[in-house]
Amino acid sequence: MLSFRNRIIQAYGIVQLPIRHPAELAGLHQGTGIGKSTVLGLSWNKVEESLQIARRVLLTTFALLAPALAQAPNPSGPESILFDNLPVVEAATLHTQTLQEAPASITVISAEDIHTYGFRTLGEALASVRGLYVTYDRSYYFAGLRGFSLPGDYNTRFLVMLNGHYLTENIYDSNNFFGQDFDLDMDLVKRIEIVRGPSSALYGSNGIFATINILTKSPVEVKHLSASTETGSFGDKKIIVSSGTQLGRGANLLVSVSVFNNTGQSLYFPAYDQAQNNYGRAIGDDGERGYHAFASLVWRNWTFTGLFGSDQKQIPTGAYGTVFNDPGNWLLDARGYFEAAYTRDLSATRKLRWRTYYDQYRYRQRYDDAIGNTIQDDRDLGAGDWVGTQVGYDVAVPHVGTLTVGGELNVDIRALQQYYELSPQRVYYLSVDHPNVSYGLFAQQQWQLSPSWNAYLGVRYDGSKNYTHFVSPRAALVYRASPNTVYKFLVGRAFRNPSAYEEFYEDGVSQVRNLSLRPEQAGTFEVAAEHQFTKKVSGLISVYHYEMRDLIEGVTLDSGLLQYRNVDRARATGVETELSGKLFGGFQTTASLALQRTNEFLDSSPNNSPHAVAKLRGALPLPKVRLQAAAAVQYLSRRATLNGAEVPSYWLADVTLTTKRLHPDFDVQFGVRNIFNRAYWDPGSPGLIEDQLLENGRSVYLKLIWGTKE
Repeated sequence: MLSFRNRIIQAYGIVQLPIRHPAELAGLHQGTGIGKSTVLGLSWNKVEESLQIARRVLLTTFALLAPALAQAPNPSGPESILFDNLPVVEAATLHTQTLQEAPASITVISAEDIHTYGFRTLGEALASVRGLYVTYDRSYYFAGLRGFSLPGDYNTRFLVMLNGHYLTENIYDSNNFFGQDFDLDMDLVKRIEIVRGPSSALYGSNGIFATINILTKSPVEVKHLSASTETGSFGDKKIIVSSGTQLGRGANLLVSVSVFNNTGQSLYFPAYDQAQNNYGRAIGDDGERGYHAFASLVWRNWTFTGLFGSDQKQIPTGAYGTVFNDPGNWLLDARGYFEAAYTRDLSATRKLRWRTYYDQYRYRQRYDDAIGNTIQDDRDLGAGDWVGTQVGYDVAVPHVGTLTVGGELNVDIRALQQYYELSPQRVYYLSVDHPNVSYGLFAQQQWQLSPSWNAYLGVRYDGSKNYTHFVSPRAALVYRASPNTVYKFLVGRAFRNPSAYEEFYEDGVSQVRNLSLRPEQAGTFEVAAEHQFTKKVSGLISVYHYEMRDLIEGVTLDSGLLQYRNVDRARATGVETELSGKLFGGFQTTASLALQRTNEFLDSSPNNSPHAVAKLRGALPLPKVRLQAAAAVQYLSRRATLNGAEVPSYWLADVTLTTKRLHPDFDVQFGVRNIFNRAYWDPGSPGLIEDQLLENGRSVYLKLIWGTKE
């Protein structure tokens, strides 16, 4: 029998690679130029090439914009600070900065954005961001950025955090909680920070393409009692109840609970269009249900946080050879943690941060196989528990800048993986548990080289019991050319450790372990320019290059079994532009375009990698009718599928209408997704017979919002 995870690998055509002779692999390495004349893992030729591209693009862009700049009014007076009243970010350097000061290319989604555009899941919010795109395989949502989003990779090359707390679990190394399986309701989000580029110098493993930090509202920012209900197409139903309470003596408590039970929709899969499969129609097999619970207690310098949630999703696709249109095929993800965090300003120049936590993750999978006339009930189980602590210390070095040092320790209590047959008889094929102990030490120095130049140098050392050690450097120069223009030059090195599943899974039937796996590595280089055209209109452009090596992929051995190995390399080069502003009558708009080219050295056509991603959104207040209208359009160019075909390009449009104080205690939100009912497809994930999945047509939702007067 093959487990759920192994079925993914066997069905994943791109990773079913034959064993190659060492000399052949050596030839591939020589062909990349990596390892000779490199900077932080980057080929120096590629660095020079990226610099030339950046220079040409920046000069061309600003040349085209020069006439508009000449006519546009500048911020008035010397008191106008660069990018006045713009959002701040914490994840880039571990202390608060404006977006333009921070040494990274960053997007911030505010609570106002979430409310205005009706983002109901983390995936919807991320899909609105420059260069980001989201794929859905009817089980999980997968995020892609800068041309990388391998179907079924569980988003292992992103780092997702909640208030700085890592959400990566300790078995499959996944960060794929972007739908209702993300256990925090979007009404509680204060802002989302998307920091592009490597973050291993601060955070360790997984932060290769982006670090996403979700910050929650404090108890004093939530009404004493509020509730909302949602209903919509495809049987969506949800209710949320929240409360922010002052307990006295400086203590404030936020508690929020939600439940959802979505019936889903009936779906058609052409590959199953036979009489025995109900002519390809999956009816009553797309449901989803679960709960979210969040609590935050703030008292003096302490913050105590608890997050728990569960999401059970039916699998309508007949994935991995299971019985088609069987409501008994489902998967369940449950995630939770409890954390105590302490922050204190020791003086005007020194700050201490400390946190300690307990985390847990539970994965359950049931799939029914037809064995002759018998239905065989197979189960996958993952159970992870771990504890950890982190400490950080900031000190302002006179005449230099801020020095940040810190460290962390994580100890697994268990990382259990099981695969077994439950009926007609109970048979265990796998039960392994290899807990890990990992630690990291880091330092980052900011240098105020001159009034116009800031330098950032950081390095981190990571080690663990199960994996090898790794050193992650990062360097950045931020040049303030004028009160309105900033240039950033960024270079770094990131890594991802193998997961416990990739290294230790061995059932004797489908897969063998590999104790020699090495971390994946990525060297990155980026040049960015950000400019304030007027007080309310700003723009940016960024050019980047990635070189990745030691990518971990499944290899088919001569025995027919699978084994994860470090076998592949990849590179990506691209440019991103964005223009945003507040125009007439309070109208706000943002437009972006990302162009990229990616390739893998063992497969020149990476899957699910669009060459172009474009976004346009805008919102207009209509005070006379107490309404806010918002619309968004996104475009994705064509993408390759696992079987070498292509899904066509598409564009989608959404509309959201929200009342503004319709009643002092009550408001309504109405949204239409894919308003023109366009047919579009996403590449299928491993294990699916369908190489292309038709996604949702037009859908609507209605949200009723109630809250007490403050």
